[in-house]
Amino acid sequence: MFRREDDGFSLVEVIIAMFLLMVLALAVLPLIIGATRVSGSNKDLVAATTFANAQLAPIRAAYSNNPTTPTSCSALVSTYARTGLVDPAGTGLRANVIVSTCPTGASLYPAVVTVTARVYDVGEPSTILATVPTKVMVSGS
Repeated sequence: MFRREDDGFSLVEVIIAMFLLMVLALAVLPLIIGATRVSGSNKDLVAATTFANAQLAPIRAAYSNNPTTPTSCSALVSTYARTGLVDPAGTGLRANVIVSTCPTGASLYPAVVTVTARVYDVGEPSTILATVPTKVMVSGS
């Protein structure tokens, strides 16, 4: 029997190649696990920010920065300041819409009032996932 140069791989070469692939896989595996974990966290933050912006959208529409449109700070507080708003998408998120203190005194109007939406998970209400502020102009108390 004579031997040719292209007989193929020996068993030792195959075992060495498998060992090198295993070492590379073990080096890359923690990166894949970390990326998956960060991706899940980012998904939650995007959902929280989207929910917060959805709470502020009607306020921005009703209180545009047009100085000729009459707006009331007390109406802003009574209509939009809410706690425990449930996300209709079923994400398990809740939001609190907080309106800053209205100016006291007619000479201080028109004024700018800060409205903030804070979103948290029902399982961890002490951990705020997203805080989205906006400023609206009010023309009177």
